[in-house]
Amino acid sequence: MSIESKNISRRGFLGAAAAVAASAAALSATGCSAEASLDAADKHELPTDPADGGTWVASACWHNCGGRCMNKVMVKDGAVIRQKTDDTHEDSPDYPQQRGCVRGKAQQQQCFGADRLKYPMKRKSWSPENPNGELRGKDEWERISWDEAIDYVAGQFKAIKEKYGNQAFLLGSYGSRYAFAPLLAYGGHTSVADSTSHGSYLLNPDTTIGIPSTDAGTCNDRTDMLNADTIVFYASNPAWSAPGTPSYHYLRAKEAGVKFITVDPIYTASAQMLDAYWIPIRTGTDTAFMLGVASEMLRLDKEEGDVIDWDFLDKYTVGFDADHKPDDLKEDVNFRDYVEGVYDGQPKTAEWASNICGVPVEQITYFAREIGKTRNVWMLHNFAAARCNGSENVPQLFMTLGAMGGHFGKPGNCTANNYHANAGNGGPALVKAGKSGLPSLENPIDGVIPGPHVWEACFSGTYRQVGDWYAGDGSQAGVDKTCDIHCIVHDENAYLQTGPNMKRGIEAHRKMDFVLAKAQFMNTQARYSDIVLPVTTKWEVPGGLDSSNREFLFCYSQVTEPLYEAKTDQEINTLILEALGIDSATVYPISEKQAFFNQLAGTTVVKEDGSGAYEPLISITEDDIEQWGVEGEPQSGRVGLQEFIDNGGYQVERALGDQYSAFLGYADFIADPDANPLGTASGKFEITSQAKADLYNSIGLTDREYQPYPEYIVPSVGYETTFKNGEIGGEAGEYPYLMFNPHYFRRSHTVFDNCPWMREAWSNPVFLNASDAAEKGIEDGDTVRVWTKYGEVLRKACCMENMRPGQVGIPHGSWVDVDEATGIDLAGADNYLIGNDISGCGVTSYNNNNCNFEKYEAVSLEADCDLPMRIVDLG
Repeated sequence: MSIESKNISRRGFLGAAAAVAASAAALSATGCSAEASLDAADKHELPTDPADGGTWVASACWHNCGGRCMNKVMVKDGAVIRQKTDDTHEDSPDYPQQRGCVRGKAQQQQCFGADRLKYPMKRKSWSPENPNGELRGKDEWERISWDEAIDYVAGQFKAIKEKYGNQAFLLGSYGSRYAFAPLLAYGGHTSVADSTSHGSYLLNPDTTIGIPSTDAGTCNDRTDMLNADTIVFYASNPAWSAPGTPSYHYLRAKEAGVKFITVDPIYTASAQMLDAYWIPIRTGTDTAFMLGVASEMLRLDKEEGDVIDWDFLDKYTVGFDADHKPDDLKEDVNFRDYVEGVYDGQPKTAEWASNICGVPVEQITYFAREIGKTRNVWMLHNFAAARCNGSENVPQLFMTLGAMGGHFGKPGNCTANNYHANAGNGGPALVKAGKSGLPSLENPIDGVIPGPHVWEACFSGTYRQVGDWYAGDGSQAGVDKTCDIHCIVHDENAYLQTGPNMKRGIEAHRKMDFVLAKAQFMNTQARYSDIVLPVTTKWEVPGGLDSSNREFLFCYSQVTEPLYEAKTDQEINTLILEALGIDSATVYPISEKQAFFNQLAGTTVVKEDGSGAYEPLISITEDDIEQWGVEGEPQSGRVGLQEFIDNGGYQVERALGDQYSAFLGYADFIADPDANPLGTASGKFEITSQAKADLYNSIGLTDREYQPYPEYIVPSVGYETTFKNGEIGGEAGEYPYLMFNPHYFRRSHTVFDNCPWMREAWSNPVFLNASDAAEKGIEDGDTVRVWTKYGEVLRKACCMENMRPGQVGIPHGSWVDVDEATGIDLAGADNYLIGNDISGCGVTSYNNNNCNFEKYEAVSLEADCDLPMRIVDLG
């Protein structure tokens, strides 16, 4: 790579003049490039000798990206002086090192950053008698003691519970029933549910159409990529979203001659790395595209033959055509008749699809041929296409295309997700962490507010519960409920920042009697709170285990004692529980160190005899137990306790053709569908599914009737609404562009946005198509105003040839910084532009919103790396 392109990478696309240069620049930060090779790099001696007073410690890389890689730091005299990644064994494609990325290296600033919150704090104008909520986000802060802070928190909890009941507490942290133990033990709280990263896939438990809601465990083992002819990345960019080992696996497949295709509005870093064929699609139009592909497969099969695997459809699916009707259908309908226009008079041809999705007809035809039955195809999706208004049928359609080509359960064929730490590497975990021994807690309050509506519910006092399948079984779908929220608690998640309708969320926070946040920095949640409690990072706790991929279990240890006055979650929760008069031992019967030891002792690894059974991984001696000062029993395992900890975990060594390589998603079902039925009513993939239709129609957020087959749904917000009258090809509307929110290498969701190293390496741009930008007189680096009917933000322009026209990309996760005089967010937060629009079944619409943009002359934004850190000066 040239010196010029390396310089581009440090500015995260800004100044890139061409698509290839921009993509190559992005890849350089992940350790991959257009010329990436699988040859092991030469080993170099470390410039600092660990024996010279420093100690290497396996340190957590804990944030929610898809890497979950190995991170080690050298600690000397209490300070971290160097960092490295996995060097526990020689690197090879079969036995890859678990290499970290720049985000892992930036964890040093997450622990030791100058902007760490040091002490408990109270907003100056807040008091129990007069919260002065309108000053949240504007007020100054004052230092208080831990005793004062806990007294305030317990006092507010008691007063609010006595006056309004437990439903008055809203936990602004979705996805964890153990998120804030004190409220759970104190009678519960109202929850927030969001379709989050998985979008409409969460609406499809495996009892409806046959695939699990997150497609877990259905991808083939990574070595099976070498048996494929083609690998499809559908709305998937693992080089950014899952940096680390996944890219290594794809490069290996590329060098073996496997062809890659990407379906995405951007020619992504992953696509450039793999020289993928690009199908540029409009965001939120995926059902139209896939219906057009299905129509072309039918046409091509009729005219040329050998495109559709009719035997597969006959044996493993129901509902494709009139001859394979599911027994429980209430109406005599099927997918093929819908595609051919029998029900609505509109055949879903490639021409029809192209008008909506923007993909040329010839590319739809190309894709239909490429995924036909005569080719071995891995069809891999991420969830971006499912995070759209009108995307309810995306999972069923993607499954249908895979079934039409017969791409399930046989070598070289796979239809599954390409998500997170297991991207491209499916199968049961080969090494598993043990349990901590902490009891689970149930929430006595069953209220779950849909994420896009949560802030409005704080004002209206009413909401419609979309369904507990976000966190349970869906039994509460379509239930109207009331609420009277007076307190918001922010703990392990950041929903005000990461969820939609942020502008209204700030207003809701200012309405509350009390807002509490645990935080490490003055992030968005802390900024709009009354009491902020400084919590430790994972570098300051006794240690823990974190699964990375099916072959690797990561173990991290304590790097430093808690800094300043920060306390661990367990310490903070214990103080609150005791102040509420609750015995903390009912929630935390053991110490954090004992919980860590229990995880270690319970860790198992798959046996080497091919049985699939597991055995203890770690040997533990009486001396180990005495040295740790914990309770336990000696045991024999594959590695010693200290060896496991020093190595930073354990990785199962792989070899091409080993016993683990045989894993193929759905293989048992394909081998014998009668003996191994799926969880559906028919026991097969349901291309027409009554259970799906019944579930969707039970929710009641829209007056439309969902059909059992996957259909095109005109979104209430999407491409059609970029036109004034809602008709494609008509006069442009007030918001003529489609806005989407790619996950960007600068951040892991919102984490690292404050980090100076990441700010320097990766800027905070708005992605604009170069032609669209030129029409408005915008060049790289210009300040751009982007606005929707919900809010407006400023960002610097990144003009790209490798993004289709009509799109605006606002990379996800920037910490909001609202100018109170103008109402404009100067930080360009994506969710400040997104409102309470919700798709008919409760899907949060992150990726097909309507917006407009212009060059902004009133102010010129500074580069992020030149902005001051959010340091709270308490004198």
